[in-house]
Amino acid sequence: MTTETDTQPLTARQQAILDYVREHTQAASPTSREIAAAFGFRSPHAVTAHLDALERKGKIRRLPGRSRNIEVIA
Repeated sequence: MTTETDTQPLTARQQAILDYVREHTQAASPTSREIAAAFGFRSPHAVTAHLDALERKGKIRRLPGRSRNIEVIA
């Protein structure tokens, strides 16, 4: 079953962050601070907002309680 969030396209920034996570995930995913530094965000909170959107859209999953918790699923 698909939901409305499954069909929403990614913004250019969300796609760039998803691509970055894919490219920089080897043994562990990048942290929010590493993503913030790569994209010039002043705060990891901006990254969190983008990761929340990616998670709602079914592109990633985050495991609670870990700093390197991003799993790309789509």
